[in-house]
Amino acid sequence: MKFMRFSFALLLVACFAAPVAVQGQDKAMTQEQMMEQMMKYANPVKEHAYLKKYVGTWEAEMKMWSQPGTEPTTGRGVMKAETIFDGRYVKCDFEATMMNMPFRGLQITGYDLFQKKYSAVWIDNMSTYFSPTTGTLDPAGKIFTETAVWPDPMTGGTSQVKMVTTWLSDTKYRFEMFMVGPDGKDFKSMEMLYTKRPAM
Repeated sequence: MKFMRFSFALLLVACFAAPVAVQGQDKAMTQEQMMEQMMKYANPVKEHAYLKKYVGTWEAEMKMWSQPGTEPTTGRGVMKAETIFDGRYVKCDFEATMMNMPFRGLQITGYDLFQKKYSAVWIDNMSTYFSPTTGTLDPAGKIFTETAVWPDPMTGGTSQVKMVTTWLSDTKYRFEMFMVGPDGKDFKSMEMLYTKRPAM
């Protein structure tokens, strides 16, 4: 949201304002220079190509652990993903049944050229807060690792979270979520195996 406001404001300045001095610089920046500076952070780059791997409809087999060493709760879900805004982001819609209740989630993921990191935000129908993450992709393009600090409704505080996506093939990947357990150590709280449906 901060970058959106920054981008929109810069676009307005570039289109309508006279040349202005840039903070920290003595010389004025022309409209063309301002537009060129903005476009550095506007156009998709090679890192955005990774987002296309998610496009399609995926069947998900889920396992969830509430505490280390407990038996997992299992379930199934469906995710539908598409790129938006000319490949700048991928939008993932997720549906499942959790605790005998319908569950829906939405995630937007993109590559932030300003931070030089992948960024994502998740929202769902069982919470009222945004869950952002930042992530990196390994050089082989097989392992995507995200980290975050999220609200923890159980404690009223926050909790560190790590998520690892491992691509097993172009049509199958494993998603794992790790949280901090009572002993202060990471434990796997969720595992989801995604299998892509054949294109119609």
